[in-house]
This record gives sequence, structure tokens and C-alpha cells, in this order.
Amino acid sequence: MDIPDRIQAIRDADPDFWRNPDALKAALMVWQPECHVNDHGIFSPCPREVVAMSGRAVAEVGVCRVREHCYVFCSGLETSTTGFGYAPSVWSAHPYDTEDAARRAGVQELLERTAEQKGHSAAEKAELSVIRARLREQVAQPTLF
Repeated sequence: MDIPDRIQAIRDADPDFWRNPDALKAALMVWQPECHVNDHGIFSPCPREVVAMSGRAVAEVGVCRVREHCYVFCSGLETSTTGFGYAPSVWSAHPYDTEDAARRAGVQELLERTAEQKGHSAAEKAELSVIRARLREQVAQPTLF
């Protein structure tokens, strides 16, 4: 059983997992973190990197080293009127073997979450188009030719 499956089993066993200290202890046993995890299950430190900018729009990805060969990511986006973001949690993060793999997954998540452009002004749509183009460059598969 891998980490996400084991965490889901803890979640399924306790509907109040997110506020139960014993559930958090069980989750920490699964993750075996070497980094700090706060009382709410948030991994830290998780330094963020700006991965794309255009006008007032800024896209960020953070990567946290949980332990050797185990990394998690978070992502965020801000425009002039909207945004989203979160910190990586023992309850929802997916582990990656390398820092680069976690960063690429964060960039991919930004691409997926910015695909829908309803409700944005014309200026925001233009900024998001540039952001998406810059993000696509970062996840494009390298070629040999």
C-alpha cells in the first residue's frame, strides 16, 4: 500500500481525521517526515518559486522535501481580481521521488487549473494565456532533435 492509499484509509476510518491528533500521528507514521509538520498537518518549509508572470498575474510552485526521495508540492496563482493557493498537507499531498518531479507536477496542476477562463476580464485572459504558454514550456518533453 502506498502513501496516498494509507492516508485515505486513515481518512476513511475517522470522519474527523483533520482535527484528531491521533489521526495526525498515524499520518505522520505513514509519511515519516524529516521536515516540520504543524498541528494541522502542513509540511514546512515549502519555499515558493515564481514559475510564470505576465502583467499582474503570478504563478508559483512550492516544493517541500519531506525526507530523502520524498517531495511534495503546492501551487498558487494570483491575478488582479482572483487567485488560489494552498500549502502541502499530510492529508492531500502526493509524494514524488525527486524535487524536479514535484515541481513539474506543480506546473502541470497550474496548467490544469487555469484551463477554464470563465469570468475573467479581457486583460486577465490575455495574461493567463501568456502564463499558460510559459507553463507549457516548462512541462514540454525534451526531444533529441
